[in-house]
Amino acid sequence: MRIDAEGIQETDAEWAVSELASFKGRFDQVLRNFLDKKTIEASEIRPEVGRMLEVCSDFIIEGGKRLRPSFVYFGWKAAGGTGNEDTILRAAIPMELVHAGALVHDDVMDNSDLRRGKPTVHKVFEREMGKEEVGRSLAIVAGDMILALADEAMSAYPSFGGRYKEARECFDKMCGEINYGQHLDVVGNLLPEVSEEWIMQVMRYKTAGYTVEKPLLVGAILGGASEEVIKGLSKYGIKLGIAFQIKDDILGMFGNEKKVGKPVDSDLKEGKKTLLVSKTFERLLDGSRREELEKFKSVLGDHNLTEGDYKWCQNLMRETGAMDYCQQLVEKLTEEAAMALKDVEIDGEARRFLLGISEFLVAREY
Repeated sequence: MRIDAEGIQETDAEWAVSELASFKGRFDQVLRNFLDKKTIEASEIRPEVGRMLEVCSDFIIEGGKRLRPSFVYFGWKAAGGTGNEDTILRAAIPMELVHAGALVHDDVMDNSDLRRGKPTVHKVFEREMGKEEVGRSLAIVAGDMILALADEAMSAYPSFGGRYKEARECFDKMCGEINYGQHLDVVGNLLPEVSEEWIMQVMRYKTAGYTVEKPLLVGAILGGASEEVIKGLSKYGIKLGIAFQIKDDILGMFGNEKKVGKPVDSDLKEGKKTLLVSKTFERLLDGSRREELEKFKSVLGDHNLTEGDYKWCQNLMRETGAMDYCQQLVEKLTEEAAMALKDVEIDGEARRFLLGISEFLVAREY
């Protein structure tokens, strides 16, 4: 708890959320300028191509907290980065674009109707073109286009001297790891059961790497971080990134639908093998509760899931202790993330943001 300039008590989490909002305002202007330029270029080819870029731009701009680019920025600050802030804001653009492209593809694979409370990209195209299969096809192209823009933005990086090559290598590694995690996620959902180790690997590569760790490292590299700082930020990023995903899965099952931005029964309908699901399986099996286990398995992946079955699954996850296990793991990983920074010399404001945002992410309701 600290006192702000007006004498009001403010927690580190509250301060970090305020800083994130401030960053978002500055970053979004830079991001919008980039997207507007690309939309104009596309419109000069054909109006239809320009429309694709408009849909992509709307999806990117209208939603999202800008966590990933903020970690680029605060990784840079952590390392003591200096220079024109506009330069590091432009350098953060590829991270947000990779995130957006991955979400578009994710929504197609999950057949999701909503993202952030609004129609997904394939649903926008479906409405405009009048055919479901065309909407899905155009969304795949749109996702590919956004990822191509991410690569273009990375290739046109602002000057950081010899640090660009190392930052580029980190970015490229991240892009590969996302696909490793996504592959494991899809394959895992087809298996009758998956281990906690499998799920942790999915979260490590699909979420933690590109949500927290690699954005931090790219920023830190551009700021000239030492090896000690890089190691500390990497450990922090992996721990917090996994905690972030587990919390997301909890909210996806128990959260407020309006705040989550999608139906809270969607993970069950899609048959996702989250840690919540895996621990419920495990607890039912250990308790020799075969009948309930078989019913739970039959409900998982049922696109005609009833509200009664959804409530039954919620109660099962609570009663078996699976939900408590996941929440406690979120708290444990968040504490370990904070400990990873304890003896690392980084900029004080960056430290406060990293510790504060971790507190917010573990306590959030959306």
